[in-house]
Amino acid sequence: MWTSQSGIDKTTAFVDPQGNISYLNTVGGFGMSEFFGVIAPSAPNWTLTSGVAFIGGFYYPTTSGSGTFVNKQTFTGSYVENGTTVNLSWNYDAANALAVTQSSVAGTWAQTGSSLTIANDGTLSGTLSGCPVSGTLLLATPSSSKNLYTLSVTGTTASCTLKSGATYSGNAAITFLPITGSTLYARTILFMIRTAANTTVAYGQLTKQ
Repeated sequence: MWTSQSGIDKTTAFVDPQGNISYLNTVGGFGMSEFFGVIAPSAPNWTLTSGVAFIGGFYYPTTSGSGTFVNKQTFTGSYVENGTTVNLSWNYDAANALAVTQSSVAGTWAQTGSSLTIANDGTLSGTLSGCPVSGTLLLATPSSSKNLYTLSVTGTTASCTLKSGATYSGNAAITFLPITGSTLYARTILFMIRTAANTTVAYGQLTKQ
């Protein structure tokens, strides 16, 4: 997990063991754009082999991308989308140090319009953006203690944004959200998912209930 923040602007990124990369840009907690792609890492370098950005309901394939990384420190570089160069400068997130198990995500997690109940084995059911779904939330590296999960859900209602018959997948991790008016933090699950055909994306940050 990698992050960068300037004022109320924040970026959170995931890179999984297969080289799948995704990130979410937010302003004051509201999502502004999402990105999904695949990188080929060869330390200290990385190359973007494919990617697509979602901005304002439209998606834009990338044409190139590369950069460097320092393990457990920084991830930097750039890529081109829709004729514009996008620069990346992220820091290793402290939440990576959280040792987890599969059962760490068991329970009910919710935010406005969304609620997932997850069993000890990672099977789940509930709603995302008001759409009924079922699926799994599993450790990206099975039997490890690494704080990175793979979320895969299928919609169960044909008329919903997350439609039945389609699978939505991506990465997720346990993160900590400051509690307003307090010095304490709430444990959350941050996720970013999409269809394989890039027709629909979804993201959220669900708080443990």
